Amino acid sequence: MTRKVERIARTRRWATIVAASGTIALAAWVLLPAPWGWAALAILAGGLAVAHPQMIAPPGVAVLTYHSVSPDPAWLPWSREIAVHPSTFERHLRTLRRMGVTIVGSRALTERRSAGAPTPANTVALHFDDGYLDNWRCAAPLLRAHDAPATFFASLDFVDPARGVRDDGPLDGYMTWDELAALEADPRFEVEPHGVAHARVPTGERVVGVLDAANWRTHAWMQWDATPGSKHDWYRRALPEAVPVGSTIPASGLALAEPALRDGVRESVDTLHERIARDLGACRATFERELGITPRLFCWPENKLCAQGRTIARALGYRATTGGRGRNTADEPADTISRIHVNDRALGFRWLAAEGVYLRAAVRLMQGNHYWYLLLAPMQLTRRAIFVWRRRFGRDFA
Repeated sequence: MTRKVERIARTRRWATIVAASGTIALAAWVLLPAPWGWAALAILAGGLAVAHPQMIAPPGVAVLTYHSVSPDPAWLPWSREIAVHPSTFERHLRTLRRMGVTIVGSRALTERRSAGAPTPANTVALHFDDGYLDNWRCAAPLLRAHDAPATFFASLDFVDPARGVRDDGPLDGYMTWDELAALEADPRFEVEPHGVAHARVPTGERVVGVLDAANWRTHAWMQWDATPGSKHDWYRRALPEAVPVGSTIPASGLALAEPALRDGVRESVDTLHERIARDLGACRATFERELGITPRLFCWPENKLCAQGRTIARALGYRATTGGRGRNTADEPADTISRIHVNDRALGFRWLAAEGVYLRAAVRLMQGNHYWYLLLAPMQLTRRAIFVWRRRFGRDFA
């Protein structure tokens, strides 16, 4: 059962029991003689007691996934959904500390789960995807200040080929191997692979749009798919070069999850599996060469994988991969990491108090307390509605 199905099912059962007991209690209050009307309170309390177990599930581990942590992520066309302001991120770290959670590294967490050892209660892990430079410049210093472990996942083709570390200057772009090595050298941090090209591939004949000067960055996967090798500076181009403006945009899927359709020929499942094995093998070899470590975890781009993805990863020596849909409970497979995406503007605008409340609710829900869903769901609906309103009326985000 996925966590989405679980939380909906549990909330519905809880609401049904509470509504039924409330209806009976109201009838008792109205219909029974005055001395007996107070029995309504006992009926209602009994209903709440019976419903309570529906909202408390076996404990899980909240694995929080961040991407960009920057005061100015405008260079990323998808920054609205993946970028977190440093002030928000610091509020999150302060909130976790006030909650009394234990932040653990993902390698250690995987080893404990694989050994069947119980995971410490109230445990959280932090992930950072894509290897953005701002992770080195903004996120890592805040993590160190709060003594918080974290795992950073980088895609090979996006690692900046320059040497050295950068402690000032622009925040756009991706980390270098030296910056990734400096993170790995810090005992708090881990660096693991996120694939080679974070690629999408065409998967059907259906046309979903046409590239133009305004949207080509949003569909940057087309440029990435057409340009093997380094892509660290793709966003600096004024116009696309590999696939020009005016080209049709085909339906697409994640390269490590779906067979590609090229020139009318669909890739076989065996070919897809071979391609996945090459990708994960290249990550392993490059990490050993550049960082001197053998990777143990693999982060599937956008958490999508094919049916045999985990089998392929295990055969190559990876202990666990992302893409789970559960809550990392004791009865879930130890080689599957389930994560929740963390974003900014919990209510559609940045209010640090709300950012902390939202994170608290998300963590507690992942840990099994489904009462927090009663708060989280309306916050998510509010955020979505405000985003729609701002897009419609062209309002910038604060």
